[in-house]
Amino acid sequence: MASVTLPTKRATGGNRRIFIGIGVIIIAIIAALILTRPQSASTQTTSTTTSVASGNIVASVDGNGTVTAAQSVDLTFQSSGSITQVLVQEGDQVTAGQTLAQLDTRNLELQIVSAQAAFDSAKTKLTQTQEGNVQPADITAQKAAIASAQAQLRSAQAQLVALKNPNAGTISSAEATVRQAILDLQAQRDNSSASKTKAEQDLQKSTASLTQAQSKYATAKSDWDFVNETGQDPTNPESKDSTGKITKNKLSETQRQQYYDTFIQAEAALHSAEASVQQAQVTYDNARQTEANNIQQAESKLANAQVQLTALKNPSKTDIAQKQASVDQAKASLDQAEANLAKLTATGTATDVEIQLSSVTQSEQTLKQAQLALEQATIKAPFDGVVTAVNIVPGSSASSATAAISMLDRSTLHVDLKLSENDVTKVSLNQPVKLTIDALKDWSSQGTVSYIAPAAESSNDVVTYAVRVSFPDTDTRVKVGMTANLSITTAKKDTVLLIPNTALLPKGAGHAVKILGADGKTTEVEVQTGLTDGSNTEITSGLKAGDKVVTNPSTTSTPSGGPPFGGG
Repeated sequence: MASVTLPTKRATGGNRRIFIGIGVIIIAIIAALILTRPQSASTQTTSTTTSVASGNIVASVDGNGTVTAAQSVDLTFQSSGSITQVLVQEGDQVTAGQTLAQLDTRNLELQIVSAQAAFDSAKTKLTQTQEGNVQPADITAQKAAIASAQAQLRSAQAQLVALKNPNAGTISSAEATVRQAILDLQAQRDNSSASKTKAEQDLQKSTASLTQAQSKYATAKSDWDFVNETGQDPTNPESKDSTGKITKNKLSETQRQQYYDTFIQAEAALHSAEASVQQAQVTYDNARQTEANNIQQAESKLANAQVQLTALKNPSKTDIAQKQASVDQAKASLDQAEANLAKLTATGTATDVEIQLSSVTQSEQTLKQAQLALEQATIKAPFDGVVTAVNIVPGSSASSATAAISMLDRSTLHVDLKLSENDVTKVSLNQPVKLTIDALKDWSSQGTVSYIAPAAESSNDVVTYAVRVSFPDTDTRVKVGMTANLSITTAKKDTVLLIPNTALLPKGAGHAVKILGADGKTTEVEVQTGLTDGSNTEITSGLKAGDKVVTNPSTTSTPSGGPPFGGG
């Protein structure tokens, strides 16, 4: 466009108005030219490029979850009673098997003693049923009865023979037998009476010992009950000073234990004395029975000897018949005595044995329950760990409804997270995992995948899979319950071709990129991709190192005719 030259002469008032009008006209012409100028323009593309280069790439699956201990437990007392000891406090490190708390076990110990006695008694009865329920004295007495029956049989047989064939020697022998029978009877009376008297005296002594044991037991039990209820000395429960002030005499733990030991010893002595009385009574009863049997046998022997002597001196058919009957009776007595011995030593029937076996089993279970109750009176650490809560104090009552002590095992911590179907297919056991916690800016740790759920969980139509990541506890700042961020390394490649993800364009089911040529023009090329880490992607084919690819393209418009004006 041509420029306009203005006059250089100073304008007067009228000329000034002319110049102003000319200027307005020129501006209007210029504006019209601008508005009517063709708006043809070319679109130019401004592109950002990067070079394809080789490098390392790590693919990962990310997630988060809560830090959880390897195991935790709330410990309770399974037995009832009063708590006597609490040996730990919150924060203590404990080892497996370490005693943490203890109940008063004295009553439980007494229950074990009683259950053990019942178990031993049941075993003894089973042995008696299996081997014969008989005392040695009973067997001895029955054998003596057999010997006596045998002697009576021999005597009856001899008398019968003598009666059938009497002679002077036989009569003399019969007379001697009568005299010996008289002496035997007197000796039997004397010996049996002495044995019975001694057994009776032993019974009286045992009874007196039992009376003393009962008295000592009553005193010991009364003292222990008083100590257990009041804690005072039963022999001197109170003291009075010079001013008349009365003070209760409290016992120390050692003194309490002494009273308790005295009570247990008195109880044991009482049981022993009772057993001694029972044994002495059996011995006395046997002595009485033996005296009666022996005297009866001696008297019978004397009577038989006298009858035989009379029969020898005046034999008759009737006497012979009677002697034969005596022989038969003596034989029957011998048979009966032998049968009694066999019955006495016979074992119990199969049913009797089964009953006693059941009794042994039941008493054994009672003993085991008592032993278990004693074991349950102590809380022990089930594993190495740290005490997180102590909810009991000495003197309180045990309750199975409330946790007495709580523990954590921090030997191995873990985080549970949930992954989608697409992510869980990339995860496998023992893959390395990087963990970070937002609350601990300078903390990180390495863990591994320790568990992958074989089945899905569905919530609100969202399907996920549980995955557990375990990592060692190496920093006390990491607390159970903190939220951890996890990056699971699913794959890793070194020295591969990489491009930014922003350079990838969708191409059907695959991808393409734009390559910038030396002439400044771009060319679209299909590529094959491999791993991606979210920012960069591996290129397996289609590109080579050094190729320039377009990233983040943008477009701007510039008029094709250049600036609107040609000059100033």
